[in-house]
Amino acid sequence: MKNLMRTERQSSSLLALTLAASAVLGCGPDDNVSPAPAPEGSLIATTMDGRVGYLLDELPEALRDRVAQQLLAQPESIWQERARAQVRLMGYRLVFRNFFYDEAEAKGQLPLPPEEKWQITLLGAPERATVEGHDLVLIDYRLQSTLLSDADSPEAADSALGAIGGTWEEPFVLPLDPELLLQRTGYACMDESEFPPNSVDGENVATFYDQDCEAGENECHITETPDEDCSAALTRAVGSLSTNLQFERLPWDPAVADQVRVGAIGQSGADLQVIGDGLENNRIIYRYISADSCAMAENCVTGLGWRRLLQFDASVKNVGADALHIGDVDYYLEDEDTLLSKHNIFVYSECHEHYHFAHYGSFELATDNQRLGNKQAFCLQSTNRYGNNETAPLTHDYASCEYQGIQAGWGDDYGAGVECQWIDVTGMADGGPVMAQLDFKSNPDRFLCEGAPVLDSAGEPVFEDSGFVTGTNQRVDRPSCDFSPGWDSNNLESRSIPMLQTGGFVIEACTRGQLGPLRDCGFSAGVGSLSDVACPVGGSIQLRCSVPESSPPAVVRVCEYSEQLGTGVSCVYRDALANQLIEGSDVLVEVSCPEARDAVEVGGRVSLYGAPAVPGDVTQLSCSPL
Repeated sequence: MKNLMRTERQSSSLLALTLAASAVLGCGPDDNVSPAPAPEGSLIATTMDGRVGYLLDELPEALRDRVAQQLLAQPESIWQERARAQVRLMGYRLVFRNFFYDEAEAKGQLPLPPEEKWQITLLGAPERATVEGHDLVLIDYRLQSTLLSDADSPEAADSALGAIGGTWEEPFVLPLDPELLLQRTGYACMDESEFPPNSVDGENVATFYDQDCEAGENECHITETPDEDCSAALTRAVGSLSTNLQFERLPWDPAVADQVRVGAIGQSGADLQVIGDGLENNRIIYRYISADSCAMAENCVTGLGWRRLLQFDASVKNVGADALHIGDVDYYLEDEDTLLSKHNIFVYSECHEHYHFAHYGSFELATDNQRLGNKQAFCLQSTNRYGNNETAPLTHDYASCEYQGIQAGWGDDYGAGVECQWIDVTGMADGGPVMAQLDFKSNPDRFLCEGAPVLDSAGEPVFEDSGFVTGTNQRVDRPSCDFSPGWDSNNLESRSIPMLQTGGFVIEACTRGQLGPLRDCGFSAGVGSLSDVACPVGGSIQLRCSVPESSPPAVVRVCEYSEQLGTGVSCVYRDALANQLIEGSDVLVEVSCPEARDAVEVGGRVSLYGAPAVPGDVTQLSCSPL
């Protein structure tokens, strides 16, 4: 995020880890009483003209005409989904918009409506075009939607929207092809501020995309320091679109509000709900864990060396009418402790360099014979506006790990790929494929008040012994709360997941139209009968690879091999020891052999993976070591 300056906020001393002082829960609605009418709110029309498509540059010249014709013939639904993928890249800037402007401009968050209310209209037919020197198949489209919120939110988000008829245009620079962005541009467009290192991967770039990221050391970059700005990287690698997202304040119209409303009008208080669909976005990766890694320090894995990890989304939303307020937790840089520090509720992570709330949620993966668990520590921020209704404000104060909480109608998302957002499943399916049940339970230890806070005669929150202690054996207190009836009825979600013995998501089918040698899907273990190859430690080898003259081009990818796991670690493009397009016969592939990692992973072997250059083609790839 930009300009992460500490802003003046209300003191959290009265309401740390509680709801806003006005939150008073009743005993629930009477079945015989009609619900109260929705309060008058506000409406903002959102419109953008975009252009999106598929990059052909990485395909051999001989393939491009055929692939272009296939793309031109795609149904409208495929193009609309491509447009949605591009629109999702706008989310970061809009959710953290207040950090992209000087304080004098007083801009607030201005998120898009929830995705289920996006209307994507294709404008004309797709066409093949050259943009900034890149060969693409493109289509124009229009995005239309409507924000529904409380009456005061538009002006709080932007003074230009304070009156009916007011307008604002938010500028965007987007990749013409939204796929394979990390593979093509590296970290140039990735804003890692307030995230642990290694949280970006090729599947979750929408969480981090920031068109204003600059080259060199700055607030955007933690894991890697790119040598080009985002705008330059887009121009070089994929081609860019400059456009504006237009906002217009509309007159209040209850009929329009009924059409665009998402989520029921929240009841008084805060109410966390686990978003079960997030668990369906899961994937297996391999990661080497060293003794000095943050994952080890945070107890995110159960052992060292190569680990097999199940990543998945963990998201909650506040469906109540009031913010779930935590407040100021950043006492590390303060002269005196906050209320939260005095009760040892937050723990400072030396690795991640900010405070974690250790009682956010618990994860469990279980089979008939095995049960694996992980209680993960996070910051609680408002990172996605799930509600589109009169009790879901457009703005909030909970935009950093310094000042935490979840606004009414908003949610907190931890996407698959974020460091430690996983369960270590190493060895779980060693006996063969199994079905496992993945559970995510939020607020398992009742530290978050989903009800009415208990206050003393001075209006201060009352704390109680939680039964937990810190690593230095100090007592951890939690705020007392009169929980509302059924408060935890929506705090648990489960999904069944098939667990295979080996392999990761790289060998699963491509589902989003990914093309070419850089993609991380559609590979198969082995190349013909060759799966593993001897490789001198720290040295190099050559492979001679071929496809028959009548066979479409293919891709060979070389990954590390794990002696501990007894398998190749199906790797993504950015981690590959070699990744090369094979067109014709006797193509030489240079492979840099890995150094020994530890006493077990001594090197001496690499694993091979193959794929057609275009998913769906049938190819005959063969390789042999020289």
